[in-house]
Amino acid sequence: MNKRIAISTTLLALVTFALLLMHDSLQAKSHEPFHKDGELSKSAEELFRLLGKKVTTLKTANTFSQENLIRDGEYWDEQKKKPVHELMKKNRTALIAQLQKLGMIDGILPEQQHYIYAGLTGGLKETVRSRVMYLEELINNGYTFKYVVVMGGSRPLLEKEKEHLPEDIKTEADMMVYLLNNSGIKNNKILVVDAPMVQKADGTLARPTAEDTFVYFAKTAPENGSFLIISNNPYILRRKILAQQILDQEKFPVDATGKQANIEKMDIIFACDELARTLYEEFRQFTAQAA
Repeated sequence: MNKRIAISTTLLALVTFALLLMHDSLQAKSHEPFHKDGELSKSAEELFRLLGKKVTTLKTANTFSQENLIRDGEYWDEQKKKPVHELMKKNRTALIAQLQKLGMIDGILPEQQHYIYAGLTGGLKETVRSRVMYLEELINNGYTFKYVVVMGGSRPLLEKEKEHLPEDIKTEADMMVYLLNNSGIKNNKILVVDAPMVQKADGTLARPTAEDTFVYFAKTAPENGSFLIISNNPYILRRKILAQQILDQEKFPVDATGKQANIEKMDIIFACDELARTLYEEFRQFTAQAA
């Protein structure tokens, strides 16, 4: 009898330990904020030191970033050379370490188990496919949503995106709906935000931005409720801040989640571009709150 009790106790301990390990593996890693009351955190300061600039405030970090880190052209174009690019390449590993401390590398898990909306953010086809798979993984692990929102637009697909798609799939929004309909996500209502192309002052058309999709969602949402952004790093923080600024937080409280960044394939110039865009939203939110 005592031997059976000992075995049972041992098995219970092993099961408990395994569950604890599983629980720990699902925990989102904490990260350091970019700033406190406008003063940069130590990791943010070190990041700019690696880029050849001593910066201590959010304001000066934003100014430097907009002048030096924003890439030229659309996100699929080749980036032009800038003096800071050599430092980016030279200090790539150290820069990624600081970006990781600031929450732009590791995966981020949802804070709640249930949301009214899961907002699937747009992008190139393979990025969207990865986000659909991540959303499916969340659902399979017990996270629930009333609606899945396709946060897409009328951007024409690139030639490389059209591969293995039916001929009638021509825009980003079409492609996102197609990938959702051909996934394992079956029991959620799908809402489609199809933001139109934007006409610029010179008459040319530009793709709709993430900001445009949130504006259109707010106009067409069937009910108020919690909104979980489905993205991936290094984009999660910016998408969250942007949505919080656009969506009424009493009607649509925002959270954001996504998979970790692929460090091996990450282009450090694109990562620093996203840093600049995130800092811009951080600074815009900070100045709005201080006003």
